Amino acid sequence: MVEGMFHTFQATTAPPEPVEVESGRKSYKRISTTNACVECRRRKIRCDGNTPCGRCAFYQQPQRCTYAKPTQRVVPSKKALDKLQHEVEIYHAIVDRMFPGRDLNTLLALPREQLVDLAVTLPAPRRPSSIPPETGLDPGTSHTGTWSSEDAESLDALEQAPERDPEIDEAKRHRHKVNAISDDVNGLSLSVDKQSSYVGISSISAALKVIFKTAPIAGPYIAQTYNQTVPPSRSTTPPLNPRILDPHYLPSPDVGHKLIESYFNHVHVQMPMIDEDHFWRTYLYDDRHDPPWLALLNMVMALGSLAGSTCDNEEHYAYFQRARRHLDLETFGSGNLLMLQAMGLLSGYYLHYLNRPNEANSLMGATLRMATALGLHREYDVSLSSGPSSQGGRSDNREVPAGIRRRTWWTLFCLDTWGNVATGRPSLGRMGPGVTVGSPKIPEQMNNAQYIASLRLLPIIHNIEFCKLATRIQDSLAARPLCKFEDLFAFDAELVKWHDELPPILRDSYLSGLATQRKNSASEGMQPVQTTPAPAHSSRRTPFDFAQPPDSDYVACPDILKTPVAVMHWRYQNLRMLMHRPYLLAAALRRTRFAGMGAEQKIAVTRCRVIAGQTIADIDATCRLELIAGWAAVWEMHQAVMVPLVSLFSHISLSTKNDDAENSSESSLFSGATDEEVEKWKWQIETALQFFDKMRSYSVAAKKSKDVVERLYEASKHVQRHREQQTQPPRPAQCALDDVAQASDTTLAHSNDLPSAYPADFGQLVAFEEPLLPSPDNDAAMESFWDDMLWGTFPETGDWMQGLHQFDWPAAD
Repeated sequence: MVEGMFHTFQATTAPPEPVEVESGRKSYKRISTTNACVECRRRKIRCDGNTPCGRCAFYQQPQRCTYAKPTQRVVPSKKALDKLQHEVEIYHAIVDRMFPGRDLNTLLALPREQLVDLAVTLPAPRRPSSIPPETGLDPGTSHTGTWSSEDAESLDALEQAPERDPEIDEAKRHRHKVNAISDDVNGLSLSVDKQSSYVGISSISAALKVIFKTAPIAGPYIAQTYNQTVPPSRSTTPPLNPRILDPHYLPSPDVGHKLIESYFNHVHVQMPMIDEDHFWRTYLYDDRHDPPWLALLNMVMALGSLAGSTCDNEEHYAYFQRARRHLDLETFGSGNLLMLQAMGLLSGYYLHYLNRPNEANSLMGATLRMATALGLHREYDVSLSSGPSSQGGRSDNREVPAGIRRRTWWTLFCLDTWGNVATGRPSLGRMGPGVTVGSPKIPEQMNNAQYIASLRLLPIIHNIEFCKLATRIQDSLAARPLCKFEDLFAFDAELVKWHDELPPILRDSYLSGLATQRKNSASEGMQPVQTTPAPAHSSRRTPFDFAQPPDSDYVACPDILKTPVAVMHWRYQNLRMLMHRPYLLAAALRRTRFAGMGAEQKIAVTRCRVIAGQTIADIDATCRLELIAGWAAVWEMHQAVMVPLVSLFSHISLSTKNDDAENSSESSLFSGATDEEVEKWKWQIETALQFFDKMRSYSVAAKKSKDVVERLYEASKHVQRHREQQTQPPRPAQCALDDVAQASDTTLAHSNDLPSAYPADFGQLVAFEEPLLPSPDNDAAMESFWDDMLWGTFPETGDWMQGLHQFDWPAAD
């Protein structure tokens, strides 16, 4: 009975069973896959992951059911992240060093050519970018440091201190001749061992010394041919006796009016320091005969006579003599503005035409100090000056108008810069913080009566900034023959920026005219396009619409501005060339092949050659057939043609230096110049020779410049032939002995024809043209090499080229 009161339970452990849905509801299995087929991804529907999947089978598209291989996710390690971060820092450091201060987004849009140009023109940062030490790069050391230091010492050897009492100097050369056109400063005397004045690395004399060092037999060859071709009648020509002239004599009004018009049309636009209206009033209505007025008037007439004629006419010298009668040592104590302007025209311009650069340089230094004594270097309070005088107009008081003060000072500044930037001499404080005078200004109104005359101030306004930069470059080259690459490229970038920022009337008009001249020359069989000087009344005309601002009126450039604009462009190109030329001279002295140079040296040498070639082509295409343009063009051409001459001599000396070079390809590889480049240099030299011949009537130095360049060019051919003879394969011994005997007989037979200054062993010196000096290719011997390298040691007599500068050509045949 009791048993019925209890229930019995049994506990069992059942295996897990699948979850069942409630009865009455359809059972679905949830599809979960990490990779859907391509078709399901396109349709954006669920895929079951089968092959083919249910969806593709349902739509009867099993062939489209494909699966893309999933990308394996890579989780970078901390070591890999550190490595990537380190590489990014290196990239940023390199970019900051090559493009300091530039945004990466702006650099990304530039093509490769512009990036390269930007990298070589931007100035280097003051502090080198920090590069992690793991890179192994030391920003403080480079391959070019030793190269530049050694070559700076080598270029110092090109400088030479003048003697105590030179036998021939500028004063003695011009004592009895009006147009004695050989001078040491511009290299027209071909005298490199007996200089009468100091010139530095920027001078032509330095280039000539490098040529004669690179090819020692060129000097004796030039001296021999020089003496053989000098006209014998030239040495017996009686000296020109100066006429006794009345210092108070004035030409007839018609002649005087014509000369003054010529001055203001062709000369004044480049150096506008004279108040033209006041000058005309004084000449036409006042009866002045005081020394300051007569000195300025005669200098204006002298330059007007030059500008309106050819170099065959020497009437200008009579006006110069009359002006000089009113200029003496007491002139430097004068406080008269007219006397200062007369001295400026004399020392800054006219004496350079007479090829008296040392006299011009000395007088210009005194003239600048006269201007300082007059206070022209300071800018004064406008409230202290009357309105008309501050604009350069006529004033009732005796105060110098502000416009004339500014124009006079900056004209003297530019004249001094133009005459000395290529001498290698320091500027001696031409500018500084004490010079506060402002630049000349053009009236803002476009239709006023002063705008026509003020338009001619554009060249001097923009030449001021150019001359300031040229002064800094001149001082840099005078302090150190080879400036630092970052300074060189920074200067070049500033020059390019200055040229790019010129108003279109000064830049685009020249470039469009250059393109037109080249097109016409090509269509006419390379015949020069002749132009004539502007008529005497061109300054009074308005050849274009003055209602438009000058920046937008560049197409119709007035004729009166064409020559100043062209001369400005030539000076810009030559200054860029002069900056880079020391590296070309250093490479030629060291006989360094192009492949052995550093990247920066290659840029400097290549840029020097390219700019020189462009300058030669531009001058030949744009120079007008008039004296003012021809005078400047011949001088700039003479500077530029030295670059292909040095390059050609350097190539000849390097091309056969390797005795194992048996063909031209190996020779070109060693020298670094291809046959195309050599032919280009020869074409540039021949273009310069043709230009000198064309400008003989418009430059007194054209004929002498042609003779100097032509003799150097012929000497290069002589050196080339001599080198080729040395590299010919040896012949049988008997033939060699016969040639030696024949050469000895020829040398003895012609020994009497050689100049007396040649040593007795001149034939041996020609046969073995390399002097017995330490090799410049050995770095260990560089220091002693430059100390021992004396230009008078080959030939051994120091006066072998002394007679070269004693033969001066007349101004014209």
